[in-house]
Amino acid sequence: MTTDLPAPPEPSGAVATPLKTSVDVAVIGAGIAGLWVANVLKRRGYSVVVFEKDTVGGVQTFASQGMIHGGQKYTLTGKVEDHAASIAAMPARWQAAFDGCGDVDLTGVAFASDSQVMWPAGGLVAGAAVLAAAKLVNAGTEKLTAATYPEALATKPKFKGPVYELPEKVMDIRSLVLALAKPLTGRIYKGEMTALLPDAQVALRHNGADIVLQAQAVVVTAGLGNEAALKAMRIERQMTQRRPLRQIMVRPVPFALYGHGIVGAPKPRVTVTAQRLNEGEYVWYLGGAVAEAAASMTDNEAIAFAAQELAEMFPQVDWSTRQWATWVGDRAEPYDPDGRLPPGPTLHQRGRVLIAWPAKLTFAPALADQVLAALDQHRLKPYFDTPVLDWPQAGMGAYPWETATWQSL
Repeated sequence: MTTDLPAPPEPSGAVATPLKTSVDVAVIGAGIAGLWVANVLKRRGYSVVVFEKDTVGGVQTFASQGMIHGGQKYTLTGKVEDHAASIAAMPARWQAAFDGCGDVDLTGVAFASDSQVMWPAGGLVAGAAVLAAAKLVNAGTEKLTAATYPEALATKPKFKGPVYELPEKVMDIRSLVLALAKPLTGRIYKGEMTALLPDAQVALRHNGADIVLQAQAVVVTAGLGNEAALKAMRIERQMTQRRPLRQIMVRPVPFALYGHGIVGAPKPRVTVTAQRLNEGEYVWYLGGAVAEAAASMTDNEAIAFAAQELAEMFPQVDWSTRQWATWVGDRAEPYDPDGRLPPGPTLHQRGRVLIAWPAKLTFAPALADQVLAALDQHRLKPYFDTPVLDWPQAGMGAYPWETATWQSL
């Protein structure tokens, strides 16, 4: 088998010679997974460069809700599923990083909220489902009294709990991305992968210019871009799946809310996070079953559906006077034959190429563990100096609500 990359397609006009360099590890994708892995490898002494075809923070990271899950919302079937058991250990790993004594330094991260809540969001068995989820996974949950309910629930007419507080933070995603990008200053480049070989050669392109890296290992954490990596490696077996979402945004809402509205179903009816706009005004960002159900709808249908759902759950707000927008995307996940959420992160190896899926933002530390184990398996040690490339740096990403087209009902 040849060990040379095929020549990249020639651009029209003058043909430039591809820039070639060597590095210990090339990371493809600057979302949460790629940035976390790159930080861990840099701390271990490896020379690392990161390439991102879009913006730092990728696509899915900025579109996430920033929640660090401990597993409660995955216990709504009445038992601790594999995914819930795997994710239960993650908040402690993140807290160590926030405290400055973890795998990466996240002392600069800000928080939208220090906790989340679960509340019954309709149906006769919703209260029992909240109670069961709170007890099945021990994450220090605490039952709130009516006097300590979040304002969104305290002002809800005739609302009765139980409401449980989860000691799981909701991060400000931009501050997270900045904290992870800062130690990698000068190492996060713009570029789209055009070729990839098992001996850890990778070619990338930006604006008609090409670069070829010979690495000791390549780690691909590109979300949907992992599909291109599999194709480039001629891997025909299905390794990835997409979970379509149409997440809904609504503004202004007079109070913040962070948590999960539970019914007697395997998934929350709605998951809500909030971003402050002005004093007493927030954008609500909606996930959960609302987002999954809306995936097959048009924008107008999805907004009307979400407005009806919120009107039933929070009748004290006049949702007809708000502005609405949607974010449409596919969550890239490791493949499961039944289409279920995988129990944890997945790493596929082909030679010295590692193709990785964190499955959830929360699993970034566990994914980095798998990458380190794979490098140890190959007995790879730091060798090359970090190259300084004459190549454009990738720019910072944006939240969906910052770029959305807003509309009224």
